[in-house]
Amino acid sequence: MGCDGGTIPRRDELVKTKKKPEQKDKNSERLYRWRHCAVSQAPLKEPVVGCELGRLYNKEEVLTRLLDRASEAGVAHIKGLKDIRELRLTPTPGYTDEGAQKGDAYTDHQAARYVCPVTSLEMNGKYRFVFVWSCGCVVSERALKEVPSPVCHKCGQVYREEDVIPLNPTEEEQEAVKAAMVARRAAAKAAKKAKKESIKREADTEEDTSATSKGKKAAKIGEGAGPSGGRGPALRVNGVASALLRDKEFDQVRSSGFSVASDPKASEVYKSLFDTHKTAQKKQSAHWVTCNPQYF
Repeated sequence: MGCDGGTIPRRDELVKTKKKPEQKDKNSERLYRWRHCAVSQAPLKEPVVGCELGRLYNKEEVLTRLLDRASEAGVAHIKGLKDIRELRLTPTPGYTDEGAQKGDAYTDHQAARYVCPVTSLEMNGKYRFVFVWSCGCVVSERALKEVPSPVCHKCGQVYREEDVIPLNPTEEEQEAVKAAMVARRAAAKAAKKAKKESIKREADTEEDTSATSKGKKAAKIGEGAGPSGGRGPALRVNGVASALLRDKEFDQVRSSGFSVASDPKASEVYKSLFDTHKTAQKKQSAHWVTCNPQYF
């Protein structure tokens, strides 16, 4: 079969095949995640913060969304500053930002602004990096494996294995990282609740101890004012006015017809202290005394 001019069509000209979908450049995507903010897509600039899911953000962008109470999917798990950590990054020696790309100059796309302080590996996404949640220091995963230590390699602070969070985890790791975040927050909440209960128990114990000591002190005062003092059974002093007013002996004292001179329980020595005693009534006074001051 031919056409005008004697040409023979090929199979790809006669049969239209389905085109494959366009695929992303994995290297470009990887570099983009390590150089740009996860929520604003702006280039990363210090201070850089990380969340419990291992994402990188510009701190300014996170604070702006917290103040505006934005409900974006990228920051839905961040409720406050306690849900982020400012990352302590190690700058690459001699690194210079080349700015916009030029057609007549070579641009090294693998160059990274930060490196691992232990292995000097560049933080460009080619190597796995992690950060410690308790201190925020960023190191490579190879450094933790080759130089195992219970303290941070950068600042020397003690940390737990649960505090190590991978940066920019893969899709397969995201579920495990999210589960670790939930477990970490539940443990922190339980520890906070236990601390409050401990403080409350200590306060209750101190209050009970104080009340017991006051009761013992009041009992001693009551014993000291017993029959040896000549005033009969002493009133119990417990610092509560309502209990004192309910005492029967105090009700008799407050009655209008009460008199110390007619009290059979009071001694003569005690009665002589008052001007209602017979010795006080017969006592002579000087001529310049014009009144008999009495205090009721």
